[in-house]
Amino acid sequence: MSRYIHHIIKYFFSHQVTDETVTKVHRRLALSDEDTEDTFREIWDGLDHDAASEESIERAWQRTTHTIWGCNSRMPKLYAWLRLAALWVIPVVLIGSTYFIYKSMSYEPNYYKEVRFIHKFTAYGERELVTLPDSSKVWLNSGSTLIYPSRFVSKERNVCLTGEAFFDVTKDKEHPFIVDVNQIRLKVLGTSFNVCSYPDNPEITTTLESGKIQVDIEGKDQTYLLSPHDHLVYNSQTGQVDISHLDIDNYSVWRTGALYFNDAKFRQVITQLERAYNVKIHIRNDQFDDQTIRVHFNSNESIEEVMSIIKMLIPALHYEIKGQDVYIE
Repeated sequence: MSRYIHHIIKYFFSHQVTDETVTKVHRRLALSDEDTEDTFREIWDGLDHDAASEESIERAWQRTTHTIWGCNSRMPKLYAWLRLAALWVIPVVLIGSTYFIYKSMSYEPNYYKEVRFIHKFTAYGERELVTLPDSSKVWLNSGSTLIYPSRFVSKERNVCLTGEAFFDVTKDKEHPFIVDVNQIRLKVLGTSFNVCSYPDNPEITTTLESGKIQVDIEGKDQTYLLSPHDHLVYNSQTGQVDISHLDIDNYSVWRTGALYFNDAKFRQVITQLERAYNVKIHIRNDQFDDQTIRVHFNSNESIEEVMSIIKMLIPALHYEIKGQDVYIE
């Protein structure tokens, strides 16, 4: 690799730059035939990652690979060191992932002149409203990632999601709106719907509020057409698909900070509380694994109030809160 490319990457990582510079760097890397792994590895080796736990690394790696690979089936093989780098949502990962996305689309050179990829990531305890180039609105839940172009220039309006989001899509009959979610592809025109697909949960759900959705699932010949109030659940481990018709008002209350659980499994509730409140919940036994919970938490309730309510629902449960850690026995 030339020293020129090496210096571009090193400077890009260590300095704050304008959006225009970001676009130029991505384009330069994408159109280059040179191998940049050594430079990315050098950046990674300079980071302090000795304190990283194997569990946190694995969770971050799953989040990153699901985001990247879910967007484009032509994605080249990622280098093994990126598994560690995924622990930080930092420039080295964003450069690396966007570089590979651009590289996989190198058969469309004119595309780079008009478009750059935008990554939106919401940390645990946060939510964000994103307005897309076509004026569509996307509410991102905690621990979610949305990747979309700065402009929609093709026949389809494509975005990629990992985590949970509520979409309110601007209608455009000539340009269908496509959401890639892990093994599922959603196609809509003007529609509002909720999608949930976290890497640590084999179930991917789609809940339609208005309009229509065409759902295509990887490995299945059948296409599923959803109408308002339809709730689709796909289990990526078993391959099972279930569609029910229900009152969907509570499935997107998380946009206001509220939480709704309808006979949810105990472990699923705990995982959602961790995301929503940015806490780590330590479960010291498995006696509550078969327990289901039906409850609605308001947006202004603290983790202390939430745990107190769960205690009332499950009297045998004992807990202790220490800062950002919750211990359940």
